[in-house]
Amino acid sequence: NEYDHVILHLYEKARLYRQILQYYMDQNEYDHVIETCNDHGKKEPNLWILALSYFARKEEDCKDYIAGVLAHIEKKALMPPLMVVQTLAHNSTCTLAVVKDFITRKLKEESEQIAKDQDLIKKYREDTERMKREIEQLKTSAKVFQPTKCHSCTNPIDLPAVHFLCGHSYHQACLEVAESETECPLCVEKNREVLDLIRAQEQTTGLHEDFHTELERKKTDAFSVVADYFGRGVFNKVTLLTDAPGAVRQLPAAVDLPKNIVLTTRTGRGAGGDTHF
Repeated sequence: NEYDHVILHLYEKARLYRQILQYYMDQNEYDHVIETCNDHGKKEPNLWILALSYFARKEEDCKDYIAGVLAHIEKKALMPPLMVVQTLAHNSTCTLAVVKDFITRKLKEESEQIAKDQDLIKKYREDTERMKREIEQLKTSAKVFQPTKCHSCTNPIDLPAVHFLCGHSYHQACLEVAESETECPLCVEKNREVLDLIRAQEQTTGLHEDFHTELERKKTDAFSVVADYFGRGVFNKVTLLTDAPGAVRQLPAAVDLPKNIVLTTRTGRGAGGDTHF
């Protein structure tokens, strides 16, 4: 009627999309429920979850509607498979065939993700072991520099030159125009990211220890302790943001990198002579 039309219009103007959906649910207008989700689902994705719960409570045959809602939930990754099964368990007319393809695809995706994560773990472990060997080698044996070109201007290297333990070498004049003369220009950004990550982890270590101590001390008021430390960021993941827009890099925590050591050769002892230390 006219009154309901005005109410729905006001809901839409006020961006009260859940109220619009609830109205059509109360009226059992299935097509309008789907239409509302299609119209406003991008702005409020939870509408699809509400729609699935609504159709799951219906004892009549709603398989086609459920399948359509599931397609959007899968596309937007709104619900894990277990929650979908638990939601649809309330519907006695919904058979396993309705969610079989959805669950199969999700399990396949998760298996592939697990395999990728295991590969990353393996890679990080190998990288960590390699770095440990390199560090031990730097501590116990001499480093021989045999550069042929400057890593900045790419011209043949000559004296005076600056050599970094990372293996990069520069003319002293080329390095003087860089941001820092004590850090390798090619490695400085990556090294700073790792150092920032290590510092962030060191800062949160104390918070975690204090949190557990406080939790044991105030067992009767554990919720307030959790709320307090949640606000202080103790449960936040350490994520490192790079300068690139939208780029996020998460580095392995077990990285132990040596500081850059600079060797400067200022006097020539023969053309192209190797530098040792």
